[in-house]
Amino acid sequence: MEPRLLELCRKLIAIRSVTSEETRSIAEFCAREVLATAGIAARLIPSRSEGQSQVNLLAFVEGRQRNLAPLVLNTHLDTVPPGDSSLWTECGGDPFTATVKGERIYGLGAADTKLDFAAKATALIETGKPRRDVYLVGTFGEEHGLVGAKEIAESGALPRAALALVGEPSRLQVITAHKGLIAFELAIRFEPVDFGDSPGMRRVEFLGKAAHSSTPALGENAIVKALSAAVSRPKLRIAALDGGDAVNKVPARCELLVDAESAETLGADAAITPGVLVRRAYMPHGVLVSLYRFVEALKDLADRAGPPEPDFAEPTLTCNPGLVRTTGDTVALDFELRPPPSLSLDEVRRQVAALTDSLRQAAPGLAIELSEERANHGFRSAAESETVELAIAAMARAGIPLKTGVKSGCTEAGVYASAGLTPVVFGPGPSTGVIHAPNEYNFLAEVDAAVRFYRAVLEG
Repeated sequence: MEPRLLELCRKLIAIRSVTSEETRSIAEFCAREVLATAGIAARLIPSRSEGQSQVNLLAFVEGRQRNLAPLVLNTHLDTVPPGDSSLWTECGGDPFTATVKGERIYGLGAADTKLDFAAKATALIETGKPRRDVYLVGTFGEEHGLVGAKEIAESGALPRAALALVGEPSRLQVITAHKGLIAFELAIRFEPVDFGDSPGMRRVEFLGKAAHSSTPALGENAIVKALSAAVSRPKLRIAALDGGDAVNKVPARCELLVDAESAETLGADAAITPGVLVRRAYMPHGVLVSLYRFVEALKDLADRAGPPEPDFAEPTLTCNPGLVRTTGDTVALDFELRPPPSLSLDEVRRQVAALTDSLRQAAPGLAIELSEERANHGFRSAAESETVELAIAAMARAGIPLKTGVKSGCTEAGVYASAGLTPVVFGPGPSTGVIHAPNEYNFLAEVDAAVRFYRAVLEG
């Protein structure tokens, strides 16, 4: 990799752009230090819903043949939270310090998806005058509902019928379809039971394994693990429940605050340390049973309800209970389901509502509410679409093996497809088992290949 490109990769990883915090800093860097120095003007468009700290970047470069369908090159600039920094062993405990080891570059956003933006920007700068009009887009909020892409699509800033290349790690395959996503919150309100004489408290930590929520089988869900242990012990007195850090990650940790006497029944199932009493009441055991039953019903729904879909492994509908929190007299579970393109979001809504109704009937003493947090469409582009044909031709010119596929994860491609654009997904680096997990990495050679690919797209 050329030193200048490697330095750009390092700088992008170093800029903290966690999705729940802000993206203005990284967008300003890209606009001023990357594009403007090459004579490419970029606008920073503040979010209508999230304020000045969250921005979309939009740059336009006029093409040689303006009668051709324009091209949208889209990459999100935000990342998921890093989680426990000590687990980023390849980066010396700092996920924002890019580390090169052999053929890999490690760091938060290395695969998802800062280095794809580096490849796009480098290719656009090197190309000079592209064949088609080009819109280079760097979005915010992809990791919490594709918010930036939705806002820019709704604004009309991008032309309908454009050919869109959406950056996500694909091992340099052209992705022609991916699943949708719908996220919910289930809230159970209950009457707390007073502890009486305050016992000593214990903090009980269950550990799992993080993974992207589109591939839950690759992780171990700590929330499910904790609930399973809790429901099998009716005398366990739990004052608080806290697990996960993002709904689109398989939670690697779930913590219970339990009275000392009943905590001992957990034995070797979890790590037990002294805790501080945050309230003088605990959840009735029936609340935990209801929550666990709902989680099990979601898994059953995913296993049986997804229709067969070309190229997608079964079960084609997947679910992930990603966050759980106790606040006052309420415990809330955030979860998501990812349907294949042929399964409508409305059908998923209907089936989840039916599960919730069944839970209410089984636990009439509890107030149970279901709310939808966000929903994103899947997509499938025809093999004969102009975007697919352009991408395949560019792969050949760039010397990349001609491979297409589908993706379990949800991307901004679904947003653009719904807005009338014709997208595919493409990007350097692995996805499965790498993104949304410690020691995320990309391959230097694949970032180089992505530059060649985007140059071929821009020139072709």
